Amino acid sequence: MTAQTIPATSQITYSKAISSTSIRFEWSSAQGADSYILVVNGTFHPETQNFTYTTLNGQVDNLQQATSYSCYVYSSNPAGLGAKSLVKTIRTLVQPPNNVAVTELTQGMARVTWNSVSGVLLYQMSVTANNKPGFPPVLKNVSGTAMNISNLEPCTTYTIGVASINMFLEPGESTNFTFLTSTISTVSSISVEYSCLTSTAIVRWDVVFGATLYRAVITDGQGRSFNCTSTNSTCQFLMLVCGERYTVRITAIGNCESTSDGTYVFETAPCPPKAPQLYRECSTNVILFSWDSTNNTAYYFAIAVDSDQLVTECLTVDTSCFFTDTVCGKTYSFYVRSIYTGGLDCNTGYTDGVVIKTAPCLPQNIYTTANCASISSAVITWHEAAGAKTYIVEARGNRKDFYNCSSANTSCTLTDLECGESLSVWIVATNGDCTTDPVLGEVAETAPCAPVRVGVTRDCAANHVIASWQALQAGSLYTAVLQDEHGPRVNCSTSSNNCTFTDLLCGMNYNLTVTRNDGQCRSLPSSSIQIQSAPCDPQNITTVLQCDTNTANVTWAASAGANGYTAIATDRQQQRLASCHSMGTSCQLTSLPCGMRLNVTVQADGTTCNSSSQPKAVVETAPCIPTRVAAALNCTSNIASITWYSALGATWYLVKVESSQGYKTSCNNTVTQCDIPNLQCGQEYSITVMGMNGVCMGPASQPVTLVSAPCHNTGIQASLDCRSNSALISWTPGNGSLSFNATLQSLQDPQKHNCFTNGSSCNIGSLPCGQHYNICITGYGQTCSTSSKALVTLDTAPCVPTQVNVSLSCGSDTASVSWAASSGLVSYYTVTAVDDNGRTLTSNSNRTSCDISGLSCGQAYNVSVTAMSVDCTGQRSEVRRISTAPCAPQSVVSQLLDCRTGDVQISWQSSKGAQIYYAQAKSTVKTLVCNSTSTSCIIPAICCGQTHNITVVAVANSCSSNTSVASQVTAAPCDPQNITTVLQCDTNTANVTWAASAGANGYTAIATDRQQQRLASCHSMGTSCQLTSLPCGMRLNVTVQADGTTCNSSSQPKAVVETGDSSC
Repeated sequence: MTAQTIPATSQITYSKAISSTSIRFEWSSAQGADSYILVVNGTFHPETQNFTYTTLNGQVDNLQQATSYSCYVYSSNPAGLGAKSLVKTIRTLVQPPNNVAVTELTQGMARVTWNSVSGVLLYQMSVTANNKPGFPPVLKNVSGTAMNISNLEPCTTYTIGVASINMFLEPGESTNFTFLTSTISTVSSISVEYSCLTSTAIVRWDVVFGATLYRAVITDGQGRSFNCTSTNSTCQFLMLVCGERYTVRITAIGNCESTSDGTYVFETAPCPPKAPQLYRECSTNVILFSWDSTNNTAYYFAIAVDSDQLVTECLTVDTSCFFTDTVCGKTYSFYVRSIYTGGLDCNTGYTDGVVIKTAPCLPQNIYTTANCASISSAVITWHEAAGAKTYIVEARGNRKDFYNCSSANTSCTLTDLECGESLSVWIVATNGDCTTDPVLGEVAETAPCAPVRVGVTRDCAANHVIASWQALQAGSLYTAVLQDEHGPRVNCSTSSNNCTFTDLLCGMNYNLTVTRNDGQCRSLPSSSIQIQSAPCDPQNITTVLQCDTNTANVTWAASAGANGYTAIATDRQQQRLASCHSMGTSCQLTSLPCGMRLNVTVQADGTTCNSSSQPKAVVETAPCIPTRVAAALNCTSNIASITWYSALGATWYLVKVESSQGYKTSCNNTVTQCDIPNLQCGQEYSITVMGMNGVCMGPASQPVTLVSAPCHNTGIQASLDCRSNSALISWTPGNGSLSFNATLQSLQDPQKHNCFTNGSSCNIGSLPCGQHYNICITGYGQTCSTSSKALVTLDTAPCVPTQVNVSLSCGSDTASVSWAASSGLVSYYTVTAVDDNGRTLTSNSNRTSCDISGLSCGQAYNVSVTAMSVDCTGQRSEVRRISTAPCAPQSVVSQLLDCRTGDVQISWQSSKGAQIYYAQAKSTVKTLVCNSTSTSCIIPAICCGQTHNITVVAVANSCSSNTSVASQVTAAPCDPQNITTVLQCDTNTANVTWAASAGANGYTAIATDRQQQRLASCHSMGTSCQLTSLPCGMRLNVTVQADGTTCNSSSQPKAVVETGDSSC
């Protein structure tokens, strides 16, 4: 026994989408396979189907339209499945459009319309004449949702199909419509040659047989009509108004008038847009350019021209453009024009320019130079910023809070500066409308201050004095000047903080001053210090504080004879707080309390006596730690107000602020409050405060935390479910937002609609129809809330049309429909008429009335109106029911029942919608009528010798149908009159004459005896003939019979002839 193995691999050899829901496959035969399994998976959606076949082909139906499927095949037998084939990806075709409708424009021309299919850019339309099965259909590709077809034969049934074409130019299946053309009776082939340059239009049409005059009428959108008469097939209209839509009707005039149906329209070039307006956002330089809409406009072409003549373009179907790539410091002129929908080069000119300036550019290359000649001023310079009219400079120093100046050029001078300041300099540029963000320049130094803490150390033994001072900045050069009371002076220059003067004279009073040169400016001299050359008490006591440990280094000048010294620190109440002993001229006072001003004295210890403690020095210890630091946020301005309790010993305070994302800023103040502006949104900040005095910075306080206001929410989008009028709102959350409130508000709807969420989207349901809503997203942070800035709108579905009125004239195939306008953003209205067989006619209008044509005779229609917007289809209005006139009777047959009486029977086929019929027999003499509720009636006694035209009309509800096609019936000829006989006696031949009778094709004269026996006759096409070989000696009656097509006349009129007896 041999085991069966799995089959070989089969491959898909052919795959093609044959419709929007079906794909046909073929695959190769696999050795050992007795069946094949075809697997069809949705490529981008979760749909899986598999099918088993025993053949090498198959078709998969009920698929989704315009959808990609991944397909492969397995060969199969009882042993198992073969290997999977290669995967083929096939996309189904696009579904056909619906609501295909055909409207006859003129004889031989009709307009086909259909609803658009989402995503379809091209459609294929096919036209097939049903009475020409051997002819292929005519195919046309159309990019819109309407097309005119021409050269249609009259009284012909056409099948018209419309299919969607996908991105690979493959047409899908068609939606078909059967259309019957009408008889030739009106002007056809109307065309218009419109010239936008001259505002004229030449209307042309085909000549109508029998017409001697034509009247062309054009009607604008307000119902104003203009007419022109012509004996040929053209008319010209002058001074046409821009932005109008004209309806054209041509009336052919002969013995009667025939008017075209008015479906031909043309549009004039649009008017230039009006009311151009600009809105500028200074912070982003985004400019919104808007204008009023214009008629007959395909789109708008807006441009922005900057001051360098650089052009930025924008094409839009809306009435506004956002220009986002504008450049700072430029002047922009904005223009817009309308582009004509008619395709001609008939666009409007540009509007007058609207001018606006963008925010100035940021100033660059900011430099500060101290004014050595005027120590209290400094000059700020910068490079010119494009677009700036005025510059404002602000500076903050380490002593004074604020300096400022303004200028229209590229420099300005800060005055009333304090010496030795380190300035943080900011500059903003403004053009009067917009101001830039501050630009930070380099740190600037003012002219140096006179050296401070100048002191001396006197060495009595060496007879010299060491002058010292506080070194404020590395690289400075100091000059100390010692001048005695008699005038001579000694100079000492150094880059350190001390100078030594030797060989002093004892008992001399000296003045010591020090100046500082920082490389740019020289300071004023320091305060003068007096020195006695022969000190008795220690002099020149100085203190230098180590701020971090609150330790004071005390120095003094040595006193002659001193063995040691004791330095003592006391408070204002003379309470001793610290002391140190030294055999030299300095010592350290340790563990000094924070934030106090202490007096330091040095007592010289002599061998026998101590000096007095009169010379004193002062030390200010480092400030204490600020307490109860608190931070409050102004949600509107994002300014943080920092407060704290004062720290002992602090003359001013430094506040440091640092965010979790590394952003740092600071402020300083002499009071216990400071504002921090320009906090970045949505960040958490750590805040510390330090006390400062002229010498030291105290320890930092415990940090406090502050969260700034959340950032604006962006990326707002809204989508509407047209059926439920519910809106899905989504956005990109701004930093720092914890929850959100989406609000919809309309001027017409007093109620606000909102939804709350912690996410980035929410749904608002049950919105009223026909509303225009503005959307606002509010984000709530830890302490503040922020509303969205961008304007986003939403329009709900239009409301149901009301007051629908339908009027229909007897015998017309066109109904006039009017209604009250719907609330909301309505693009157009669709009027639908549905007969009892489900056949549907539609007509679209952007007004509140329209005509719906193509109504069939003898039908009842339900008429309704639906409002349509760009995104939504509104609800259908109430239905109005109308009935058309009955159809004309067909197959009219007339039959002469009795040649003698002239009774005629008329019959016909029944007509749709008929209640009663009227039949008419009309000759040149008179008209006879009969009526019936069935399909036949009898007209008695038609006129002899006359041919009668037989017609029938159907009547219902006081409306008559068109007259049927005429049939004819001919009555028997009238009896010949004025019969006379003239006998030729020699031959017994009678010459018979008579008057012609109506309806006779020929005549037969007959001679009979008293027993009515026929003895002789003759036939003639005229009004006489001869009766020959008459028997002799008899009195004969002579009658003449008129011969008709189907009947002969009677033989009532008689004449008498008596033959002679000579031959008897």
